[in-house]
Formats: sequence, structure tokens, C-alpha cells
Amino acid sequence: MSDYNDMSLLEGIEYFFNAIKQKCFSKKEYAAELLKARVFLLEDNELALSDNSHRLDSEYLNRILTSEHIGEVQGNKIIIFPNANVEKIFYSSIQYGSESFLDYAVPFFPYDYVPKVYVGLLEKFVARYVKAISACGIQTHGSCDGNHGHRHGRRTIIVEISFGMYDVWYEIICKRLLTNRFNLKFCYDSRYNIIRYDRIEFNSPNKWKTYVELNRAAEFLYNHRIEIRQIRRKASDKICKGLSLRKIDKLPYIEEKFSESANKLFDEILIE
Repeated sequence: MSDYNDMSLLEGIEYFFNAIKQKCFSKKEYAAELLKARVFLLEDNELALSDNSHRLDSEYLNRILTSEHIGEVQGNKIIIFPNANVEKIFYSSIQYGSESFLDYAVPFFPYDYVPKVYVGLLEKFVARYVKAISACGIQTHGSCDGNHGHRHGRRTIIVEISFGMYDVWYEIICKRLLTNRFNLKFCYDSRYNIIRYDRIEFNSPNKWKTYVELNRAAEFLYNHRIEIRQIRRKASDKICKGLSLRKIDKLPYIEEKFSESANKLFDEILIE
């Protein structure tokens, strides 16, 4: 694991595993929760990959399971060998880059979905969060779980949100659904007197607690992705339904109009 070789590693990752284990009632359920935390989307808590997964996720997971002698993937079914240590999926270092390698650009309007993100491009402790916000209609082009360099013991989880309206939508989701539910310290940028929702700050003592909270936030967003996308679609339709992309691009104050519409819908559609 890259740059996790500090004195708190063993107790820290054990804390992370225990936080997941506490809500599980069987080995199978624990295996499923670990796979989800490592961002392999499952079908109704079964050991089977969801159709929300990227087409390459199955191959990637199979490489991890076989290399660590944990199990294998057959079709979309995940086979875990008896007495295998599923926790070892967090120690695999197979990774290929960042979301920017996908090289796509999808207009915000009028589409409800964004391209699925390949798990092989994501770092371990930010991966589930990236997948969750992607499922909510937010496109990213880079992310980092904060384990690559630090200054004065402070580190930052980075989620680079793609151009234009995705920033607006992501900020709305953070304000309406995350800031009052989860203990995540979004960075304050004193230069511009704004909160940077694409940066989550932590330090060495609370690193693993931050990862647990990020995991919880990701689970919450993914579980509510349908209602969240519904709000996004309705807010978009109010502004640009029936318009071509060329006309949408020329609409004045489109970000302000979308933000106002989306916030009104969040007031009407209660997400708990």
C-alpha cells in the first residue's frame, strides 16, 4: 500500500475494518461490506457485481482475488474461498491511473447519467465516494485519498469535479446531504473566502476516522442515488427541456437557475 507505512497503519486499518464489521451479522455479510467499501458495487448485498459496475470491474476484481488467493469471479458471481481473508483486498496495489485517462466530456444537460468509473483508476479509500457521486450524476476527472505527500501532518482527500455544472450540482449535494450528516472537514480557502467541497482535510490522528466517514457518506449517497438523480433531472428539465445543446450553452444565468430549482426540489423531496 503506497505511503501507508506509518506507525498508525496496523491499528488504523484495523479500526477501519472494525467499523465495517460492527454492522455485519455473518462472514458473508462482512465479505460483502468489505467488497463494497473497496468499491465493488454489489447486487442487493449478494456476492454478485451490480450492473452499475464498469464493464472492466469484474476483470479487475478477479485479478485481486486470485493474486491474493481470496477467491475468483465467475460471470458476475463472486466466489470467496473458505477461510480466505477478504480484508487483503485493501492491500492490493494494482492501479492504472486516474479518471482523466477516460478522456470523456459529457455535457451536464440534459443527461441523467455520467459514464461509469473504472475502479482500477481509483485509490482505495476515496474510490467508493467517487463511485457514489458518479451514480448521483457528477463527473470527476481525478481523485486522491490523501496518502501522497503531506505538509505539517495535514493531508487532503481530493475529488476533482469536472467542468461547468457538475461543480454546482456537487456543491448542492454536499450542502444539502453531507455537511450536517457526516464528520467531514471540507477545506476552507482563505484566498477566496469559500469552502472547497472538492477537498476534505484530515491529519494523522484522525485519518482513519475520516476514511470511515467517507465510506459512510458514500454508502448514503449510493443508497439514495435514484432520488438524487430525480432531483437533478427535474431541475434540469425546468431550465432546458426541449432545447438543443447549442441553445442550452447560451442560456443566461443557467447555474443560478439550476441551483435555485434544485434547492427547491430538495425542500420538497425529503431524503433521510
